Amino acid sequence: MKNTFNTSLLFLLLITAMIFTSCDNMNDTPNVQPDLSVVNDQAIVNRVFEDLDNITLNVLGSSGLGARTNVNIPATSLCDGAKVTLDESKKTIKIDFGTSCTGTYGTVRKGIVLLTYTGKIGFPGAKVTTTFEGYEVDGLKVEGTRTLLNKGVDLETNTINLEVTIQNGKVTWPDNTFMTIVSKQERAIKLSSQGYEASIKGTVSGMSREIMAYSGATTDPLVYTETCIKTDVTTPNSGILVINYNGIDLSINYGSGSCDKKATITYPGGSKEVTLD
Repeated sequence: MKNTFNTSLLFLLLITAMIFTSCDNMNDTPNVQPDLSVVNDQAIVNRVFEDLDNITLNVLGSSGLGARTNVNIPATSLCDGAKVTLDESKKTIKIDFGTSCTGTYGTVRKGIVLLTYTGKIGFPGAKVTTTFEGYEVDGLKVEGTRTLLNKGVDLETNTINLEVTIQNGKVTWPDNTFMTIVSKQERAIKLSSQGYEASIKGTVSGMSREIMAYSGATTDPLVYTETCIKTDVTTPNSGILVINYNGIDLSINYGSGSCDKKATITYPGGSKEVTLD
């Protein structure tokens, strides 16, 4: 008997085999970790401004978070060599760190931070606007305008509620790359004998060092404590921030209260525990 070779049938079998092989290979492809650099860079920018918060609250809190203003504001709590000058007629406080001023925990600052206030920050309606003149923190140049607005005081819990905004914010690294930031936050600052605790919720947006847009919002309030910030732990003790970057949502979970720099980043298909700078 003569065998007949059916080329059409063979072609169909080969195509079918290629399709199934391709599907198997697709299923075997591992999840690719997205670019997470924006998370660390955003944490560094945040550290710069949290350091500024510590300075501002300590200067204004020389007598109960600005319940009154004192011309003899102590500068030694900032760093040796810092000079704080109050101009009551202009309602300004000038904090001059000179060409280099090293704090207790090694933070190096230079340049000028200028606070302009409308009244005693401990009272509702008071506003403090912060601008910079050649100001740097650990080699990072800081620009922009930051505003604190007292939205109310809860005397029972000793808590001040602030609206905090950053406009035209920019942090530049020594290699001249930079990250921009615009943000709006609601901050509940609770005062105690151990220092302040800040609970923060809000939004943030800007351009990354790679010149790509990012945006973010808190889903659980970010909590900071003065005791941790003073030990150079300027990442939140707890809370969740979700950043959208390059079309991907990155959820950053800062834990449940530990004073450390650790966070867990969750992204589509995976997660990673990191230690932030």
